[in-house]
Amino acid sequence: ETNALSTKLVDLRQRVAALGGFFDFDNKQDRLDEVTRELEDPDVWSKPERAQELGRERARLESTVRGLTELTQGIADSIDL
Repeated sequence: ETNALSTKLVDLRQRVAALGGFFDFDNKQDRLDEVTRELEDPDVWSKPERAQELGRERARLESTVRGLTELTQGIADSIDL
């Protein structure tokens, strides 16, 4: 039973890795870093529309990046257990 569970978890990890490619995870992570840096720049707030646009983009990116990261970490933790 433990072996079957391990096999399923490994399969799940591979599927999530494939989803990362589907969702363009690496590029979204890089873009999230860029957007976060832009929002940390005090000058961005002199253009409220741009700041709002960046804030919305950051929220969308965080949702995708955080979801896949948590899923990947959860599977890895389960495999370790």
